[in-house]
Amino acid sequence: MLLKIVDFLPRGEKNAVPSRHLVEMLGFRSVRDLQKAIERERNSGAVILSTCTDGGGYFKPEDTEEIKRFIRTLSSRAKNTERSIESARLELQRLEGGITLE
Repeated sequence: MLLKIVDFLPRGEKNAVPSRHLVEMLGFRSVRDLQKAIERERNSGAVILSTCTDGGGYFKPEDTEEIKRFIRTLSSRAKNTERSIESARLELQRLEGGITLE
């Protein structure tokens, strides 16, 4: 049986394991490689939460409140990202529309 990252994570945000520690413990080459592996596990249905507070890290939820807080955080980030994309699109349109060929 192939072990997964989720198998090494503790329950509860207060016990979150920092990325660097997981990289070393599980033998990943980089934090980016770890993040890609976590993304694959999440896409397969694993519930892996993360936090940026107190040094950040990954963990399994201890209760429904942690899941709700994680969802709120990601939803807020998604909204901010959408606003950034929209302002960049508008600027691109302005710049491309402002080009005149003579």
